Amino acid sequence: MYSKSNYKLNFLLLALVCFNFYTALAQKDSVQLYHEKNLELEKCPDFSENDFEYIDNLNKLSYYQRLIAQDSMKINSKRALELSKKNNYVYGELEALSNFATLYLYTGKTDKAIEFCLTTVNNPHLKDYPKIEMKIYNTLGQAYFFKNDYPSTYTQFLHALAIAERTNDEFNLFRLNMNLGTIFSRLEDSDEALKYYAAAFEVVKKLNDPTKEAMMLSNMAFLNIELGNLRVAKSNLDETFKLYETHNNNTWLAWTYATQGLYYLKLNDYEKAIKNYQKSLDMHSTISDVKTKADIKYGLARSYLGLNNLVKSEEFVLKSLDLYKSSDYDAGLEKAYRTMYEIKKKQNLITESLKYLELTEKISNDNYKKKNRQNLMMLNAKLNFDKETQRLKAENELALNEQRKYVKWSLAGLITLMIIVFLIFSANQREKKLNKKLANQAEILNENQKKLTQINANQDRLFSIVGHDLRGPIISLNEILALYLEDPEGKTYFEKFAPQLKEDLEQVQFTMDNLLHWGKTQMQGSTVNIKSIQVKGELDIILQLYRNEINKKSIRINNQVATNHSVFADLQQFNIIFRNLINNAIKFTPNNGMITISTKIKNRNLVIEVSDTGVGMTEEDVQKLFSSSENFSNYGTNKEKGTGLGLRLVKAMVIKNNGEIAVKSEPNKGSQFIVELPLAIA
Repeated sequence: MYSKSNYKLNFLLLALVCFNFYTALAQKDSVQLYHEKNLELEKCPDFSENDFEYIDNLNKLSYYQRLIAQDSMKINSKRALELSKKNNYVYGELEALSNFATLYLYTGKTDKAIEFCLTTVNNPHLKDYPKIEMKIYNTLGQAYFFKNDYPSTYTQFLHALAIAERTNDEFNLFRLNMNLGTIFSRLEDSDEALKYYAAAFEVVKKLNDPTKEAMMLSNMAFLNIELGNLRVAKSNLDETFKLYETHNNNTWLAWTYATQGLYYLKLNDYEKAIKNYQKSLDMHSTISDVKTKADIKYGLARSYLGLNNLVKSEEFVLKSLDLYKSSDYDAGLEKAYRTMYEIKKKQNLITESLKYLELTEKISNDNYKKKNRQNLMMLNAKLNFDKETQRLKAENELALNEQRKYVKWSLAGLITLMIIVFLIFSANQREKKLNKKLANQAEILNENQKKLTQINANQDRLFSIVGHDLRGPIISLNEILALYLEDPEGKTYFEKFAPQLKEDLEQVQFTMDNLLHWGKTQMQGSTVNIKSIQVKGELDIILQLYRNEINKKSIRINNQVATNHSVFADLQQFNIIFRNLINNAIKFTPNNGMITISTKIKNRNLVIEVSDTGVGMTEEDVQKLFSSSENFSNYGTNKEKGTGLGLRLVKAMVIKNNGEIAVKSEPNKGSQFIVELPLAIA
C-alpha cells in the first residue's frame, strides 16, 4: 500500500535542498563572472596566486559550480584550501572547507559533508565570520536531515538561527525559519511548522523579494496538501506560478511543479500529476541532485501505477530505487520496495511480490523504530533547548540581581566614605583648591608660551616665504603688465618674458596650495577623511599635471605602479603628498634623466617609492629635510625655486594618514623617497 509518510519525506527533502539552490542560468553567469575576474588578475605583471582576492574568487567560482560543474568545484576548492593554508588566510580556508561540505552534500555523500562541517566548526576562528558560521551550521543541519537525525538537524538550524538573529541577517532569518518549518512539517507537527513558516513569511515582506515569496507560497501549498486543505493549496500554487511569470527561478519552479504533481495525485488525477512531475524532472536535468531526481521519479511511478500502467510504473520505480541505493536513503528504499510489491502483486508474480513485501516490512520496521526513537529524541531536544533557554534566563536574572545588590552596597559605602572624607579634609580643602588652581594656571601659561613660540616661528616662516618666494613673481608680473600698458614696445617684452612668468606663477600657485594645507595641518581639530584610494589612477593624474615640465626636461617616467594596489588615506592629502614628491623629483632631475614610481606590499602596508636620477643629497642635507627648526631649500637643475616647506608638509600628512616616510640619497646618484600607507584590502 502507498506509504504517506515516506512520500511526504520525498517532497520535504526536495523542498529543503531546493531552497539552497539558484537557477542553473544564474550559476553559469556567476561562474563566468569569477572566472573572468581571475583571468584579469592573472594578466597583471605582479600577479601572484597568493593574492587574497585571487583566493576569494576561486572560492566563489567553486561555490557557483556546485550544481553544474562539480568536478571543477572540487578542483577549485582544493586549490583555494591549499593557497589559504599556505598564506595563513583563515577566511579563505573556512570558505573552502564550507564549499567541500556543500559539494559532498549535493553529491549524496552525507557522511563526508558532515566530516567537513565538523572540521570547520572546530576551527577557533569561525566565530569571527558569522556568515560562514551560519552557512556551515545550515549545511550540517541539512546533512543530518538526510540521515533522518531530526534532533541534530533541529539543533544545528537553531544554532544558525541564533546567529542570524544576533547579526540581524534577514536572508538567513528567512532561510532558517523556513528550514525549521520544513522539519516540523516532516514530523507532522503542523502548529510548529506554521509558526516557523509565519516567521519566514514576515521576513519575506521586509526583503521585498518576489522569488522568496514564491518559495514560501510553494512550501505553504505543500503543507496544506498534507493537511488536506486542497482548496487553499491550489490557491497557493496559482499565486506561486503567477509570481514566476515575472520572476523566474527554474529550481523552485521545478519544485512547485512537483508539489502540483502531488496535488493532482491526491485528487487521483494521474494524467495531470504525470504532466507536472515530468516538467519538474525535465527542469532538473542540469542539476546533479541525486535525492531530488529519485523523489520525482518515484512520484511518476505512483502516478503511472494509478493509471494501471505497470510497465511505466516499474520503469520509474526501479530508476528511483537505484538512486536511493546510491545515496543510502532508507526511507526512499522503503517506499520504492512497497511500490514494487504492489506492481508485482498486480502482475500476479506472487514470489517476487512477497520478496519485495519482505524487504519493505524489514526496512519499515527499522524505520518505524528509528522514527519512534527520533520523535523521542526530537521532543527531548526541544525540551532541552527550552530548559537551556530558561536556565540561561534564570542565570542572567540572578546575576543581574546580584549586580544590583553589589551596586546598592557600593553606593552606600561610597556615600559614607564621601561624608568621612568631607569631614576630615574640609579644613584644608580651600588651600588645596588654591594650590591646584595656581598649578593649573602655571601649566596653562607654560602651554600658552609654547603655543605662542610656535605661532611666532610659523609666522616668521610664513612671512619669509611670502616675502621671498611669492612677492618676487607678483612684483615681476606687476612691472611687466605696467610696461605692456604704458610702453609701445611693452607687448614685445610681455611676449618674451611671459613663459618664464607663467612658470613663476605656477610655482606661486603650488606654494600657495602648500601654505594653505600646511596651515590646516597646524590647526587643532583638522579632520582626515579616510577612504580607499586606487593608487595608480591618482598618480597618473598627478603625472599628467606635470606633463609640460617633464617634456621640457625630456625626463623619462618609469611607472611600475600595480593597477590593483589601493591604500586607505585622505584623498586630498594623498594628492598633496605625491604632488610634492613628484614635483621635487622633476625639479632635481637633469635633462634626459629618469623618474621611477613603484609599489609593493609590505605586511599590511603599501610601499610607494618615488626615485630619481637627479643631483642627490648628502647625509647632512637629508637630516635637515623634515626639520621644523631649519629651513632647507635648494634650486633645481634648471634653477627652479623651492620654499623648503613641501617636505615638512609631506611628512605631517603621511603621519596623519597612519603612514611613514623615509629618504635614501647620495650626491650625484639621485634620491629615493619611500612612503608607507595602510593597504586597502577587500
